[in-house]
Amino acid sequence: MKKIILLSVVILYFSNLAFAGTIVLKSGEKIEGSVINKNDKYIIIDYKGAIITYHAFEVGSIDGESIDVVKTVPSAPVADSKNPFQDVAVGSAVTAEEYFKRGMAYSDRGNFEQAISEFSKAIEINPNYSEAYLNRGFIYMKKDNADQAIIDYNVAIEINPKYEEAYYVRGLAYVSKNKLEPALSDYNKAIEINPKYVQAYLGRCSININKGNVGQVVSDVGKVIEINPRVPMAYFIRGLAYATVNNMEQAILDYSEAIKINPDYVEVYSNRALAYAFKNKIKQQKIDPNSPSAYINTGLDLIDKEDFDLAIADCNKAIELSPQSGDIYIVRARIYILANNYDKTWADVHKAEELGAKVDPKFLEQLKEASGRGK
Repeated sequence: MKKIILLSVVILYFSNLAFAGTIVLKSGEKIEGSVINKNDKYIIIDYKGAIITYHAFEVGSIDGESIDVVKTVPSAPVADSKNPFQDVAVGSAVTAEEYFKRGMAYSDRGNFEQAISEFSKAIEINPNYSEAYLNRGFIYMKKDNADQAIIDYNVAIEINPKYEEAYYVRGLAYVSKNKLEPALSDYNKAIEINPKYVQAYLGRCSININKGNVGQVVSDVGKVIEINPRVPMAYFIRGLAYATVNNMEQAILDYSEAIKINPDYVEVYSNRALAYAFKNKIKQQKIDPNSPSAYINTGLDLIDKEDFDLAIADCNKAIELSPQSGDIYIVRARIYILANNYDKTWADVHKAEELGAKVDPKFLEQLKEASGRGK
């Protein structure tokens, strides 16, 4: 009989130890997670794998029941101090690590103001918490506050001068402010610290494309592919680099490889479409494919019918994947005009404008002249 009673107690204990619930904080925030343990001081929950502790006074209710009437579950005996389900000692303060975890959970839910508050509390307890500065910087970037993000990244780097991720994200922040030289310096530093930092190489490639350093881009992409040959953005960026020097055949090869890895890569379809459409035209006339005049009254005599069909097919696929992107309609309009199909060109121009895309005024003027009609 005693064995039966003991077994019942064990089952009851573990059934209460972790159960799904809706936790409502007194701030109004709702959290869907698993309650691992609770007592009259703390509530410990598992939110998507993150173990987070809340003071009892912060919690309003669990599954609609006021925290005041929720029965207390006894703390579990813990033999391993690394057990993530370990209860917080009654009367102890929430640690910087707990505030950090809470900040990560709030960030994941899109509650950026609360995430900043939690990271700030972690920093208040531990002013050398470089990860808290880094992640608070992430949130500021999401709030389009690059200046404040850079301040936090600066502190993270001051605390840990070998923090390659902090250099990388500070580089992203500088790019958002169009400060390309400081960004390039940060990407270089991140790569110096970690020669296998793929994202830093790709960031550096993006800047070097703008600077016209195609050779450096090709070299860096080669290193990325050595590290990981399954990074579609690497092939896309190298394709862009080749396109800038009018090597459309090589650009198409790289775009195709990117699509093979990621068949839903919208931007690649648009760029491959232009490469298909203009590879022969560029070869024969050595024109600038980015010039509006390159798209006017050329006719299909300078483009293979097969390439034209492939270009339109790529545009159609991109529109299928991202029907609200007006820029794709602009690309297709510029390809339709090669066939002197002005009705379809105008239709795509109007659709692009309807979706909020900005059409090059020079292209519009030349299209009006070529088609013999206004808008």
